[in-house]
Order: sequence, then C-alpha cells, then structure tokens
Amino acid sequence: MSTIFFATNRNPNNAEPPTDFGKGFSDTGLGDLRFGQAKVKKGVLDHKSIEVLPDNSAQGSEALFQQLRDSMKTQSLDSLLFIHGFNVSFKTAVESAAKIGERYAKLSNKAYQPNMFVFSWPSDGEVISYINDRHDAEASGYAFARGLMKLATFLKSGHPDEACQQKVNLMAHSMGNYVLRHALQQAQKIASGKSLSRIFDNIILTAADEDNDAFEFDHKLAKLPELAQRITVYFNNGDLALTVSDVTKGNPDRLGHDGPSKPHQIAAKVVIVDASDVVKGISEHSYHVENDTVGKDIVAVLQGESSDTIPSRLYVPHANKFRLL
Repeated sequence: MSTIFFATNRNPNNAEPPTDFGKGFSDTGLGDLRFGQAKVKKGVLDHKSIEVLPDNSAQGSEALFQQLRDSMKTQSLDSLLFIHGFNVSFKTAVESAAKIGERYAKLSNKAYQPNMFVFSWPSDGEVISYINDRHDAEASGYAFARGLMKLATFLKSGHPDEACQQKVNLMAHSMGNYVLRHALQQAQKIASGKSLSRIFDNIILTAADEDNDAFEFDHKLAKLPELAQRITVYFNNGDLALTVSDVTKGNPDRLGHDGPSKPHQIAAKVVIVDASDVVKGISEHSYHVENDTVGKDIVAVLQGESSDTIPSRLYVPHANKFRLL
C-alpha cells in the first residue's frame, strides 16, 4: 500500500471535506488548490482513503509540507513531485504516482523510495479530448505556480536546524510539461520579473509534449534552470503519441520526440538523454515507468549521480546528448 500526497485544481464533489475530484476546474477559480493524501492498494486508489485538508494555508499546504519535511528528515526520504499528462483522471493520476514510486523502488532494490506527490490538473481523462486538455493544461499554470510559490515560501521560512538534507525533485510527463511551461510564466509574473528561487534538485522532463525550441525563449522554458540544480530531458523518436501531436494537431516538432532543436545552445544545467535505442512497444510514450533501462537511468539522476558517470550512457558530441545503450 502506498500513500500519495496530492495538490489539485480540479472541481471537488459536494462533500466537505471533498471525497473525490472531477474533470473540470474548481468553481472557486483557476488558481484554487486543494491539498491532501490518499492510499493506493495493489495499484488501485482506495476512494475511502482520500483525505482533503482544510481550504486554508495553515491547515492545508503548510501542514502537508511540514508532514513531508518530517518524513524526509526522520526516514531519510526524498520527495518526488509528479505532473501527469494528457488523458488522465484524478484517480489515474494518483495511481500513476504510486506506480512510479513502486517501480523506482523495485529498480533500485529499495534504495530509492521517495515520498510521491502528484499535481493533478483537470485533464478530461478521455483520448478524444486532446484540444480541451491542452487548453486546460495552459490554464492550470496559474494554480501550479501558486503551489510552487507556497513551497518556496515554506522552504525559506524554516530554521536551518529543520533542514532534512534530502532532495526535492520534479518530474513532468507528456502534456504535464505544457503545464510546467505556463506555471513558469505565471511564477515570473508573481515574482515581478525577479529571478525565481531554486526549489528542486532535479527536474525531469520525459516524453515532453512541448515545442522543441522551448529552451530558446523566455516565454517558454528558457527560465526553467532557475528552479533546479539540474534538468534532464528524455526523448524518444519512436514516440507515437508525440508524432500524433506533431502531425495531426498542428503542433511544431516536439521536444520529447527529437530533443531540443539547438542542443549546443541550451543552458549548462540542461542534460539531454536520447532513449530511442532502448524503448520498445506500440506507443513508446510511458517509458519513464515502463522501461527498465530508462527507469534505472532516471533513478540515478534523482539520487544525484553525475550525468557523465551514469552507466549505459554514451555521450554523442555532435548532438550534445547522451544516448542510452
């Protein structure tokens, strides 16, 4: 059984506190966030276990962050924040976070067992709703930015003796990268143009349904390195889902399909990893959790191993990327 922490801007049901969340936005506003936790048993969300915290900072986000800090300090656990992609319900989001935690624990022989925290934005949870989901991902940027600023404030407010000495990492999958882009833009507005605080040790972008020139422009992801010590971008040119996004939805070439368009001009903090040779299957889109080689590589990154010493990587100078073997 896994305990999954969550934040969501989805619409809660009519119970108070809520007992579930739907596929629309909170009626309170696009920036409304509710925090809580739930349990996943044998891969399935136990709806009766959903615990939503009161809708105020002291009893909501701050209480949850303090619970995580205590867990990180007493149990020597990292925390991994996950932003899911397109076609994901609240139930599936929580179950996906649990699956990632369980897979990474297994791949590392239980050496890496982070607290799992998922941000669930109001994806419709339907394959036919790509356009709606893309709009909702963009609109969710404000809520996630508010969450980031709450976390930054909490981290700054702690006494040095409270430091847990563990890592706080972020992973965005598929359209979750589009949420992250718009959260970054909103965070810059909230900060009035000042440099953003470094919150994360590592940011992982996997199968990013994002433009391949995203690191070239401030209105996309160029400022993302301010938030992390290291950013690792995984891509796979056999990713059918991103091919569909590229061709049928009229999007530019995707970051998660071919990597950055100008790999030699990205920030030094950004590391590019080509998973194309090791990922197999029909869709080849969820390799961050389904492929052992990629999973072990991600775990090594999250644990803080140097980019150039991780096994099964070969550096390709002309493309400024690592290729998984």
